[in-house]
Amino acid sequence: MPSSARKLLPTSWKSTLNLPKSAFPPRSILADQPTYLQRCTHDLYRWQQRTRNGSQSQQFVLHDGPPFANGPLHMGHALNKILKDITCRFQLTLGKRVQYVPGWDCHGLPIEIKALELQGQHNGWKDPMKIRDAACQLATAAISTQKAEFQRWGIMADWENAWKTMDQDFELCQLEIFSSMVKKGLINRRFKPVYWSPSSHTALAEAELEYRDDHPSTAAYIKYPMSLARQDRTLPVGLLVWTTTPWTLPANRAIAVNRGLEYCIIHTFKHGHLIIAVAALDQANHYLGEEYTIVDCVMGQDLEGQLYIDPVESGSPGRSILHADFVSATMGTGLVHIAPGHGMDDYELCIKHGIDAFAPVDDVGCFTNLAFSGRNPQLEGKSVLDAGTETVLEMFHTTGALVKRHTFIHKYPYDWRTKQPVIIRATEQWFADVGQVQAEALTSLGEVKFIPPGGRDRLRSFVLSRKEWCISRQRAWGVPIPALYHEQTGEAILTAESVDHIISQIRNRGIASWWSDPSTDPRWTTPSLRAEYGGSNIRRGKDTMDVWFDSGTSWTQTQNAGNNHRFAPADVYLEGTDQHRGWFQSSLLTSVAQQIASGAGNGTIKAPFKTLITHGFVLDSAGRKMSKSIGNVISPQEIIAGTLLPAVKKGKFDAMGPDALRLWVAMSDYTNDVKVNPSLLQSVHSHLAKYRTTFKFILGVLEDFGGPTTVQPDALRIPHRMALLQLARAFRKVHECYGRGDYSQAISEVNRYVVNDLSGFYLESVKDVLYAERGYLRQQAQSTLLIIHQCLQTMLGPVTPLLIEEVWGYSPLYIRNHHPHALQITWAEHHRILEPFAEDTQLATDLSVVTTAISAVRTAQEKARSMKFMASGLESHVMLQVESAVSCFERHLPDLAMLFVVSGVDIGEPPTHMEQMASQEFEVDGTRVIAHVCRPPKTKCVRCWRLMAPSNAIKDEALCDRCDAIIDAMTLTNPELFP
Repeated sequence: MPSSARKLLPTSWKSTLNLPKSAFPPRSILADQPTYLQRCTHDLYRWQQRTRNGSQSQQFVLHDGPPFANGPLHMGHALNKILKDITCRFQLTLGKRVQYVPGWDCHGLPIEIKALELQGQHNGWKDPMKIRDAACQLATAAISTQKAEFQRWGIMADWENAWKTMDQDFELCQLEIFSSMVKKGLINRRFKPVYWSPSSHTALAEAELEYRDDHPSTAAYIKYPMSLARQDRTLPVGLLVWTTTPWTLPANRAIAVNRGLEYCIIHTFKHGHLIIAVAALDQANHYLGEEYTIVDCVMGQDLEGQLYIDPVESGSPGRSILHADFVSATMGTGLVHIAPGHGMDDYELCIKHGIDAFAPVDDVGCFTNLAFSGRNPQLEGKSVLDAGTETVLEMFHTTGALVKRHTFIHKYPYDWRTKQPVIIRATEQWFADVGQVQAEALTSLGEVKFIPPGGRDRLRSFVLSRKEWCISRQRAWGVPIPALYHEQTGEAILTAESVDHIISQIRNRGIASWWSDPSTDPRWTTPSLRAEYGGSNIRRGKDTMDVWFDSGTSWTQTQNAGNNHRFAPADVYLEGTDQHRGWFQSSLLTSVAQQIASGAGNGTIKAPFKTLITHGFVLDSAGRKMSKSIGNVISPQEIIAGTLLPAVKKGKFDAMGPDALRLWVAMSDYTNDVKVNPSLLQSVHSHLAKYRTTFKFILGVLEDFGGPTTVQPDALRIPHRMALLQLARAFRKVHECYGRGDYSQAISEVNRYVVNDLSGFYLESVKDVLYAERGYLRQQAQSTLLIIHQCLQTMLGPVTPLLIEEVWGYSPLYIRNHHPHALQITWAEHHRILEPFAEDTQLATDLSVVTTAISAVRTAQEKARSMKFMASGLESHVMLQVESAVSCFERHLPDLAMLFVVSGVDIGEPPTHMEQMASQEFEVDGTRVIAHVCRPPKTKCVRCWRLMAPSNAIKDEALCDRCDAIIDAMTLTNPELFP
């Protein structure tokens, strides 16, 4: 050892090592986040729009399912928008030019009601312009707030060109689609049953309903009298029906049976002769409350066509018994009360038989004076769901027709906004005849990829179940249905000419003029209509379009759609699973209808999406929906601020930033309902912390790197080659998972790689080379880590872009000058570097042998530690005792000590001069191997801590041969270290 080296104090050996040096902070600095956010969202989106090829094959379009512009964002919004962002960012790393323009759904009942509440107008204004102004102000403010929060989550999008359904350009596109459907005969006005919300005073679509399983209804068994014709006489009997909606009895127009069912005539003391299905007799005692005897039996076909009378309206004409396939005896009596004004199936059945719908119920859900022909004035004005039901039952009780009443708990639809029960009520409404486009819509789904696959059947079932779509709403805040009405007769006027004229007026004068002009303003009518009806005899309608028609025509906003609504599908639609009956369906139906109206032929009609991705709902740890009343609501901001985790200091929390929210999304299996709670967030925090410490270490050892940017696989030592093989495998799997939309598995593989392969295998084995070596050997490790560094950033980039942007900002100048930005490089560029390692079969075989041996060595070391024989792994010298030669060990013997992280490795039995501490047996291709962990015969090197220094060296100056040579060279290159 040179004399100059001996002057170094023991505490100064550290200065001769290449310890990691990086300013990268252990925690994100909040003051810096706006800068990183700008770079990884706005700047990145603009860069790829400017530099990427915009051809169809190189473009990726994700069409935004618009959120409602009516309140603060919640965890469901976070799940949805971040999933979209991960999808777009992955496509960007494939070299695609991403087109993601956010949108907002601005019309509709929830926004209108909330706007009125904020204005103190709980009962509503009569002036539609005041309503529209208030709703517009609310939506505009909500969009501003939501947009800012979306951007804080790191959502990369074209925010400057975001579309809104209340923009005039959007409304005009929507009206043009409506016009094309009118010209194709797909729009008509019908008096038929629809879901009606008494609390909102409007018709509702199926997608605007919520179902409660615990709704209590007053159910009743009612008997309708008839004279049953027998062979030689007529028998007075009662047709026994069961209903859960007694308030619909005033609208009864028929009773349905199934001609294939057998019915029996029973006799009771209290109720006389009754007819019920034979299969329903088991429950007869329950609702009759008395014994009965069977008098006779009759088939349903024998009852079909006979007449009965209404016991309350005894003077009314007889009503028919009809056959219906939907009648069964599984519930009730096998006879069904038919009210075509209050039931979809009832309506369809009666239409076939020329029976008109009748619904004596007004807009607020109260009986009109038409109920029972006004026989009971007390019924008028009573709510059908409350007092009206009681009055109806009392009327049947008075006539002796009420057999039994009881409370029935069942599933029932509620208004999704007011949380109040709805009714089914026949009203004059506008309908889209989607039955005409159903076949083409279903066929188009054959080319669509569904994630998860079950979404296909779910969407198909909703499309199949809908023949007509009620598109009219009785509200002021929305796009008007461009219909006119004859002032005296109420006749609806909706022609291609009239609609096009109205659209031209809106284009020239603005949509507000539809509401502000006098109702009979002649400017809204064509000369031919004025000539036919008289200029002042035509008024404008007040109905607006269903908001699902609004958002359902938003495919016109995609760049693919281009001008004149030329249709081209978006690559991805991504929304919650509830949108199968909502936005997915309305988008499919309107786009297919538009293509048909434009003359598209069979086989050329496409769905508006190539891939349909659906996610579940966000629940708490107990699987419950989040509710303020329960007190289990978690907000996205709480996750970002870290306030759900224990404070790091009193009153101070470890703010995890937007990446924590994003990582929670990525770690969740979104194809099912996902949970969020502090324990899950603690796991998120731990993984984020692991990413940061890993990057900090790598940045530290690359700080002085200025070597070659390419790596020749054969020139690398085996530990580096094995590390790159592990990386290649993980990189490929992560890429595949991202590609199939399985983000939770992608992140799971990243986490496994970082913990097991990178930290547990490579970084442990390479530290000695990085810290103690100099020159080419160290450069090999740095070159390997540079590849790992870049690939790890690509794997994490779609999920934690702020972290990656921050890492890039702290990367050494050499890396930033000679390598692409971490968020701009593509997977293909990495694959080219990793491919030689992935395809090296001998390397793969050797890695398997080495990892098996490492596991055995570590097991033996743990045994030695448990017996207090050793502490550090460097206090080990491993002897590999083999039954027969293992070529892997012999080929790589010089590198095994580095791989095992021990002071030395030899093949053979432990020599007598070595103290054996523990051993572990394992197999390699059927060959028995014993890993003996022995105490090294040499002493600890004060510089590298390996037990490789001469045993007779002075303790504080003991150096191994390698370190001795390095110190010798440093006396010349770094004389300042040797005073």
